[in-house]
Amino acid sequence: MTTELAPRFRHAMRALLALCVLTLTLAAGQPGAQAQQPAPAPTGAPATAPAVAPAAAPVDPNSPRGRLDAVRLELSQIETTLTRPDLSDAELQRQRVRLQPSLDQLRLVIEQQGPLVDQAKLKLDQLGPKPDEKAPPESAEIAREREARTKAYADADETLKIARAALLQAEQLQSTIGDKRREIFATTLFAAGPSVLSPDVWGNAVATAPEDLRASGYVFGGWLSGVSDALSGTRGGILALALIGAILLYWARARYLPRFKARYANTQDTGSLHCLYVALAHIVAGAAPPALASWLLYKALSTTGLLPERIQPVIWAVVMGLAFVAFVQALADAVFAPSSPQRRLIRVLDDTARSVVWIASALALVTAVGKVFEAWLQAIAAGLAISIIVKALFAILFALALIAGLYRIRDDEDVEQEACLGPYVPVDGASLGPLRILGWIIGLAIIAAALSGYIVFASFLAQQALWLGIVACLYLLTHQFVDLGIPRLLTGNGRLALTLRAGVGLRAATLDKIAVLGAGVLKLLLLFVTLLLVLAPWGLESSDFLGSLRAAFFGFQVGGVTVSVSTIVVGAVVFALGIAATRTLQRWLDNKFLPTTHLDPGLRNSITTAAGYFGYIAAVAIAVSAVGLSLERLTLVASALSVGIGFGLQSVVSNFVSGLILLWERPIRVGDQVVVGDVEGIVKRINVRSTEIATFDRSSVIVPNSNLISGVVRNRVRSDRTGRVLIALTVPRTLDAGQVRAMLSEVASNHGDVLQKPPPAVMFKKIGTTTMDFELICVVADVEITGRVNSDLNFAIQKRLTELEPPADTPQLLVKGLDGVEHSLGEIAAAVGRDRESQRKAATGAGKPTANGKTAVAQPRRSRAATPDADETQDEDKPDTKPLPLPDLANAKDSDKE
Repeated sequence: MTTELAPRFRHAMRALLALCVLTLTLAAGQPGAQAQQPAPAPTGAPATAPAVAPAAAPVDPNSPRGRLDAVRLELSQIETTLTRPDLSDAELQRQRVRLQPSLDQLRLVIEQQGPLVDQAKLKLDQLGPKPDEKAPPESAEIAREREARTKAYADADETLKIARAALLQAEQLQSTIGDKRREIFATTLFAAGPSVLSPDVWGNAVATAPEDLRASGYVFGGWLSGVSDALSGTRGGILALALIGAILLYWARARYLPRFKARYANTQDTGSLHCLYVALAHIVAGAAPPALASWLLYKALSTTGLLPERIQPVIWAVVMGLAFVAFVQALADAVFAPSSPQRRLIRVLDDTARSVVWIASALALVTAVGKVFEAWLQAIAAGLAISIIVKALFAILFALALIAGLYRIRDDEDVEQEACLGPYVPVDGASLGPLRILGWIIGLAIIAAALSGYIVFASFLAQQALWLGIVACLYLLTHQFVDLGIPRLLTGNGRLALTLRAGVGLRAATLDKIAVLGAGVLKLLLLFVTLLLVLAPWGLESSDFLGSLRAAFFGFQVGGVTVSVSTIVVGAVVFALGIAATRTLQRWLDNKFLPTTHLDPGLRNSITTAAGYFGYIAAVAIAVSAVGLSLERLTLVASALSVGIGFGLQSVVSNFVSGLILLWERPIRVGDQVVVGDVEGIVKRINVRSTEIATFDRSSVIVPNSNLISGVVRNRVRSDRTGRVLIALTVPRTLDAGQVRAMLSEVASNHGDVLQKPPPAVMFKKIGTTTMDFELICVVADVEITGRVNSDLNFAIQKRLTELEPPADTPQLLVKGLDGVEHSLGEIAAAVGRDRESQRKAATGAGKPTANGKTAVAQPRRSRAATPDADETQDEDKPDTKPLPLPDLANAKDSDKE
């Protein structure tokens, strides 16, 4: 019986033990309990005791995984806090500040873990792929090494993935905080309250007025009594010194600021940069004394313990209000300069400048007084009705001051132009029309919002209008300082420019480029800061904006590739350095190393160009690696673009491949004399896309490389550089052909540049009717001197031909058959002579006897005028020279023939 009960007892105990284990597991409720149970042994394996799971090793808090776990715990707590529905803006801001260290820590972990993952992956890839089942098993040592490297890669990759997931969670929490804060801001800003025109509001204000007055008397009266009691002691001395210092500062401002204005109002230096210096000095001189005086009084009250907690906001509002009004007035006066038009930074009329300064001062004063009243009401815990009335009242006063100032900006010239019904032409250099319209819209919107119950929006709009004006003036001043100061500082004969030239060795052109780039970068930075200042009051946190910029700068994931401005900049810098190194190598090869070898210029050019190609490819590969793109992804991109390249850039690719063929096969080389079509010249450079050929008229012809590969090219120096000189000569048949041949051979042999092997050859080409044609063929050592040798031989041949030819007689022209014509012309001339002689004798009557036996003397012909003068007398003395008719030569020739 004992032998029968023993097995049953053992089976019962095993079943009970299994039931207890199952019950404990279900009671504990651990989700991974089943996974922790040992795997069942395979069939046929000996039964073994269940293995006990090893305890998890503690994580080092300073390790990446330990820091990551701490950050994840912090993120979980922040996420739990953000689920509360009653979060205020202050609490959200605290959570935002709490979140920032976690973000920085996660970015640091990702930055450190990324290279570790790449190194672990590279070590694992060096072992190669794991052999399959059919392949022989690898050794135990390699298996252990593979297991260790696989574990290291898995741990590093797991840490990196968890860090990226936590970073995404943190960025989402940051966006959630920003969204909640903007939602609270919009809800508060556009919340509708009771209208200031409501009788209930005024009724409640009147009802609570006595209580508010008693609270004011109690709070401020007690404070004033405490101050008066303290004046008799040490604290009174401190207050007295602070008050005297404040009075002196205001006195100095009132005394010396007008003198400062008058001094620079009469200055003749109207340079733009000088005007900016004066404007900056005017801002400091106008705003610093009131701000310092207010700070002295506040510091004295705070030091002496005369600022209770309820009074401190009021005194602070007074102090800041005085400094704010002085600053706004000084800023407007510095920019618009109503009393000094020559230093005015904006071209407007004097009346307009005075009106703008008045508007700025009035708006600043209304804002400061309103802030003081709000602090006073908060200090006495005034009722809601009186707070609404005061807030709406100062918002309406702000709008009325703005509208009144805009109404004052009306020039008399505008009125005259409107009166004469002429076209309106703005008289201000700067167009103020849009700004006037915007100001009227803002003023009317403030009044409408205040009267309709949107008091918070009306006050906010008033403050933003003044804030935008201040930011615009500061932006204008700073922009002009950057635009004018940076070129003045880095160019010209300034101290810094001379130091950079002498010490660093920078040239003036380089400094000009640096000045332009520096001014551009500073302008972009100024625009960014201005944008932050404008958008900050609207709920945009600078940290959120900087976070977005940081995400864009440090990268975001797109398809497994990190795209960021920083990586792009780094890639561009690496590519630029690679190109610079490649060009330096090319210059070294071209100018230093290759000239020491005995290689021909064409081979030198091929080596230099090939080095450039390899350098460019290496620069592209390194830049792509720096950006984070692998060669596999680059290959995919290249294959995707291959179709577009094949259709759109077919000619470019064809020329590129042709250039590679030219460098490899070298059918033409640098320095070869080639003929391509109707272009003949020397090859100067073989580029990637084209080849440059310098013609003999000093012009450059750019020939695409594809034309040199697919077209017909005549290379005069392909095998060697010897050139052939061919001179064609035509001589008369009167010369001896043998003498001509000997003369040509002698002339060619006597020239020093003509090679004697092969010797010069004279070819008798043709025998004409009166001439003979010869050709002189000779070879020179270099094709480049063929033109000079050809010219020298022509000069020598011309000189020898002159010696061979007989001296020529003077040419005479003999005309026959004109004897009859000559005889007839002679007779005609004689007849004309006799006729003229007879007419002369008949006209003078000389030699004929008169009635008294005397010889008649020729009398001058009298003029028809009744009273002849001296001129007429002279005319009468002249003989009659009336032309005679010429004989008919044609008839004379006919008669001669007869």
